[in-house]
Amino acid sequence: MIISSYVQYQQLIQRIDREQCILIPIFRDIHLHRKENNILCIAISFLDQTYIISISHEDAPCFLIPEGSYLTSDDIQTLAYVNNIPLSEWEYCPYIVDTHNQFWNVTDVNRLIPLSVWSSVLKKYAEKQWKIVNTVPQNETYASTVSMIKTLREIEDAGICVDRNVLQQHFESKTLRAFKSNLVYSEYNPYTTTGRPSNRFGGINFSALNKSDGTRDAFISRYEEGILVQMDFEAYHLRLIADQFDIPLPNTSLHTELAKKYFGTDDITDELYAMSKQKTFEIMYGMSDETYGVHLFERVVELRKLFQTTTGTLELPSGITVDFPEPNASKMFNYYVQSLEVIKTLPKLRKILDLLKTTRNHLILYTYDSILLDMERFDKELLMQIVAILEDNKKFPVRVYTGTTYGNISEIRL
Repeated sequence: MIISSYVQYQQLIQRIDREQCILIPIFRDIHLHRKENNILCIAISFLDQTYIISISHEDAPCFLIPEGSYLTSDDIQTLAYVNNIPLSEWEYCPYIVDTHNQFWNVTDVNRLIPLSVWSSVLKKYAEKQWKIVNTVPQNETYASTVSMIKTLREIEDAGICVDRNVLQQHFESKTLRAFKSNLVYSEYNPYTTTGRPSNRFGGINFSALNKSDGTRDAFISRYEEGILVQMDFEAYHLRLIADQFDIPLPNTSLHTELAKKYFGTDDITDELYAMSKQKTFEIMYGMSDETYGVHLFERVVELRKLFQTTTGTLELPSGITVDFPEPNASKMFNYYVQSLEVIKTLPKLRKILDLLKTTRNHLILYTYDSILLDMERFDKELLMQIVAILEDNKKFPVRVYTGTTYGNISEIRL
């Protein structure tokens, strides 16, 4: 039912107050990030009926999004994800597909599609969503995943300032089309096998920006005299496993300390350091069973052996389950560590966001073992507070880098 009068709109609001419902939005533009986009119409779906409200579509009177307590389509996707149910996909009709293909570069192209067509698509999608709601409960893993997604969305909303001229040198025109100004937005996808979010939008893989071709120089501070600050965890995966087993580790460079043990020398060159990291990787992920008498590696080998006997389903630290038709200890161990990384890091990001709320500084990027801040000015006291959050009583040492661009940063000591 398409809402066509104020009376119908008021009746719908009253129903929202009484019954559980799902809200599903359609945005006007197919290229822009939700932060820069405008909503064209929404569906508010109940068990027995779905209502379509025009927010900015010319085919019907326009209304504001009604206030109320409802599940969003993101909530339903999360519910499906944590219960290992295939995520609902949009099934666009040929009319919508053809319109998108023919007018792909037209601003707000979705407004060209009649509201009646959107109504049909939204009703079908809502039916899929209700099947999920009626099938599985909202458990503890769901609640923690919703909290994680809220944190990631706040990081997205901060935006990342870019030099559009430099950005244009490294990305295609579709990337510039995806952003209105010099403030671009990333988009985390938390619905991955391990729960470790990917981060892409507008043709940019924000989780894997090239370090050597100048791409990162496109990312700058939004402030005239501002700086970017990167904080990297040192040997993060090693320390995460050590923390699980209550194994104490030195606060100094762990890769350097291991290199001394591997090569029997205190004079660790850059070459030996790189070789040390490679040896450690091989031990961690099953390419070598040599432990060099290191207690941490002995425990890692034991854990991998445990995974060798695991068949069928593995429950990750996040509470998510992963199906393994055939045992693969190295893969299971990798999934385990990635999941551990997420559940240990995201609560720290929540604390940092709360700390920054009363400032003009922003957490703008999270890339697994590092974060990136955009700061109005260098604030040593604030940075030390953030370091303390990340290091968690010195268990996870971080290195701090600053610079005027993401590609031109150098290590500092606070």
